[in-house]
Amino acid sequence: MKLIRSMLPVAVAVAFLVTAFAQADEVKNRLQEFYQPDQVQTVHLQVAEADLQKMVAALPKRIYVPATFRWRDVSISKVAVRYKGNSSSNPRQRHKRSFLVKFNEYEEQQRFLGLQRVSFDNAIQFGSLFSEPIVTEILSDQGIKTHRCNYARIYLNGKFHGVYPNVERIDESFIANHLPDAKGGLYKCDLGGPGSNLQFIGVDSATYKKAFEPKNKESKEDLASLVGFIKTVNEAQKGDVAATFQSKMELDDFLRVTAVMCFSGAFDQLTGWNPHNYYLYHDRERDRWRYLPWDLDVGFCEVAFGHIHVLEDWNAAWPAAPNGAPNPLLDGIVADPSLLVRYREVATEILEKYFTPERLHRVIDAKYALIKKDLQKDPFPHDRITNPNDRSYEDIVASMKIFIQKRYDSARKQLDAPGPRPQPKPRRHTPPPPELEAKIKQMQRLVHLRIQRIGSLLQRGRSDEAEKLIDETTKLLRETSPAEKE
Repeated sequence: MKLIRSMLPVAVAVAFLVTAFAQADEVKNRLQEFYQPDQVQTVHLQVAEADLQKMVAALPKRIYVPATFRWRDVSISKVAVRYKGNSSSNPRQRHKRSFLVKFNEYEEQQRFLGLQRVSFDNAIQFGSLFSEPIVTEILSDQGIKTHRCNYARIYLNGKFHGVYPNVERIDESFIANHLPDAKGGLYKCDLGGPGSNLQFIGVDSATYKKAFEPKNKESKEDLASLVGFIKTVNEAQKGDVAATFQSKMELDDFLRVTAVMCFSGAFDQLTGWNPHNYYLYHDRERDRWRYLPWDLDVGFCEVAFGHIHVLEDWNAAWPAAPNGAPNPLLDGIVADPSLLVRYREVATEILEKYFTPERLHRVIDAKYALIKKDLQKDPFPHDRITNPNDRSYEDIVASMKIFIQKRYDSARKQLDAPGPRPQPKPRRHTPPPPELEAKIKQMQRLVHLRIQRIGSLLQRGRSDEAEKLIDETTKLLRETSPAEKE
């Protein structure tokens, strides 16, 4: 009897551990379901009407308001929701806005399947609804640590609010779920700034704060490590570049990410024209760094913003985009013959495995088929705000397929015959012919007069009339011929 009594605490402890492991597995399995690539999730958000009005009134500032979140049989009250991203900050915009849901804003220990936050992106940029799910799947299939992404139908206060990419956040939950050191430092490069291109600008960590935001306790306490990594990257060219990079970072993963960004046209990265929209993670136990791409809705577009010639200027055989700005990490790879050969081998493998038009066209068709019926009911405009000529999802799919074919053809030729390193191309503005210039001036006068009229209406509190005039003017501009737009 004494033996039995002495064994009882052990038995209870074992039972507790078994239960805990079973619960952890259940949470992990349900989380996998939430981001299952071939499933469209249904998420309900309940927000008081007064709080919705507060969110809009506060723009361009994005404020949290209380909400209730429901997915399947999981319902969580006292969550916080806000609009997210620059594209959702315009008070007058007519496209859908992105949502960020934070579970631990009001209840510190509250989680959803272990997550602190979930986000639903509006996907109105170049890559529309397709870029982020496709690119993240390609990265994940190569074993690269990246955020997960699928689709979600969002219902706001019981009413269908549209189809959104359901994008896993990169935060402390992401580190715990995907990366080896749960106490590793996480730094976000959001809007860019001094040092965002990994150029060394001094030992004072304060000079990098505009570019890099510490995202957890460990990174806040150890900005010196980030500065040290940047300094190492810049000094590598004085010695063995390959050995230095290999010792300090997950170099093979970075080479693969660089190739994927190039082939998908995701130019808004350190690997492209604009060094932002990425994270750096520091595995402190091994003192190794990892590049984590982020915000991948910008892709599959030939010319971005009218002046970034993604297809023509981004040579697949030379990983540093020729924008004239220094990029110590990519410049180091290009300058080291062994690393450049290694990159080209990786790029060739990725191009043929993931970016052949036959394969990628099928992937886009499958993604579109998943959400096509829901998109027909989506109450927001069905175009890409950055590509006015794509006025429907059929147009978007067709346009992206054209890019994919052109990108594959050019990348294949460039990798087969790299040639000398491309240099930045000076581009001159060609004046329009006289008859077109007259039309442009007429349109400018019309728009100017309408803007004055809109301002007058707003000053007199006649916002409904102002909004109607904005919609009429927007429609007029959208119906302008491509030649007139140029």
